[in-house]
Amino acid sequence: MAGFVPGASVDRRVSRRTVARIVTFPATPGGTEPDVTTQAAPINLPAMAPTTPLLALRIPANLLFGTLIAWLAYDLLLLCRFIGLNQPVLYMAWTALTAGLFWLLTQPRRRDLQDGPTLGTLLTCLAIATALLLLGGEGRYFYANVDWQVRDAVLRDMTVHPWPFTYASGDILRAPIGMYLVPALAGKTWGQAGADLALLVQNALLLGLLLALGTTLFETRKKRLIATAVFLAFSGLDLVGQIKAGHASGLTPTAHLEGWADTQFSSTITLAFWVPQHAIAGWIGAVGFMLWRVGRLSLGALLILPPLIALWSPLAAMGSMPFILFACGHDLWRRRWQGADFALPMLATMIALPALAYLAAAGDQVGIRFFPISPGRYLTFETLEVLPYLLIAAAGWRARFGGAVLAISGAALLIMPFIQVGWWIDFTMRASIPALAILAMHLADGLADGWPCSARRKGALVLLLAIGSVTGFTEIARALTFPVSPPPRCGLSKAWDENFSAWPKHSYLAPLDALAGPIRPHLPTRIAPDSATACYDRPWPRPSLF
Repeated sequence: MAGFVPGASVDRRVSRRTVARIVTFPATPGGTEPDVTTQAAPINLPAMAPTTPLLALRIPANLLFGTLIAWLAYDLLLLCRFIGLNQPVLYMAWTALTAGLFWLLTQPRRRDLQDGPTLGTLLTCLAIATALLLLGGEGRYFYANVDWQVRDAVLRDMTVHPWPFTYASGDILRAPIGMYLVPALAGKTWGQAGADLALLVQNALLLGLLLALGTTLFETRKKRLIATAVFLAFSGLDLVGQIKAGHASGLTPTAHLEGWADTQFSSTITLAFWVPQHAIAGWIGAVGFMLWRVGRLSLGALLILPPLIALWSPLAAMGSMPFILFACGHDLWRRRWQGADFALPMLATMIALPALAYLAAAGDQVGIRFFPISPGRYLTFETLEVLPYLLIAAAGWRARFGGAVLAISGAALLIMPFIQVGWWIDFTMRASIPALAILAMHLADGLADGWPCSARRKGALVLLLAIGSVTGFTEIARALTFPVSPPPRCGLSKAWDENFSAWPKHSYLAPLDALAGPIRPHLPTRIAPDSATACYDRPWPRPSLF
């Protein structure tokens, strides 16, 4: 068995018991099943079967998960094209491996089409995802935050230059570019506007599928609505943190509130607006783990996620590893594994090998080290960001996302601020995504009576979420009031020099000879330095407190 393990659904419109009343068979000696061709009473199924409204039709959950995996696998193939690995043998091997992976993922123990969300739920999730990403600036209909200055430049380079290419410095683009590959391919045909639209469509599809899969963790519509609200509002008490740091005079309805400490955990809205590639990768890991935790995803299907999401965000993949290691130990100790649980990750790793080697190039320039945060600032940060939530969550220690899962989430959020990967606090901000999402769903479970949560705790949780949601509302207010961001007129190097010159480019560039021989482009096009006088035809405003 691999992939989804269907579970009981309390929202079924036509249950097995109902079907048994519609179609009955006479008893046979020894309890064997009758020969339906000779003993079944003739019935008029079209007249007797109830009509299911279109929006109430169930979408197989394993199909939604398989679609996510297929998209991630396709990105890995496009990376091979991006770095010039165009040998037919490689494409044949990738096709065979991907077909085997998808086949294993879509073979549950039994067929049960009522296992997934309804079509109405799926469409609602896609609408929420599209609205979030539109407000985040994707598609260039609303303001995009300043991080998109570099992100837009990367997408432009991948769109206008032939693959593979190097910069005038001789460096090659070496970064988690999974999010850009499909949009850049679309941009080669339809230009910058096509690339922007493709980015929006891609990210909205993946995020919508994730939200739809997440709804299957909750049985009723009320619980699903509560979980969605908690997830969207989830954030630390950044407003209090800004006041505590003495920045009250800079508070405006459009301020960026999360920069008050020497480190940062990002709210759900912030992640969707600023770093959707890291957010989607981290949430894939979190949703996959939670589905495994409730017995609806096999261990093998869970183990394929880290190598597949690394090209979108290696930091989010790192943040998923403590939970995946726990799942491995849990199932191996209880002997709850099968052959497919080994076949799936082996196939996924083989598909991802070129991408993993690509990401590891010049790794010494990025490095991992201790991050020196002062004890007082660390204690204030943890007290305002996660400790109140953890104290409430502890009451649900025996719940499905409590116990060891809650302990892993808490330990990760307490330890991560001391770890630095690269030149800034990206590890803390991005590796924390899975732990924060799992903690949010555990709290939503308590708020929806999934575990005993007193009225006083519920009131405290609602108050915390209300204060925390201010962070997200300021992000939305900025999107609605700041001008639409201009399209880029320059590439990565010039955009970086204009906006982030104080920081090294090691997270995005690597010397060509740092790539391993088998994946190193042999005759890349060297692009000329940007001739544009400015990257943008109008100012790109920055929020206060950024």
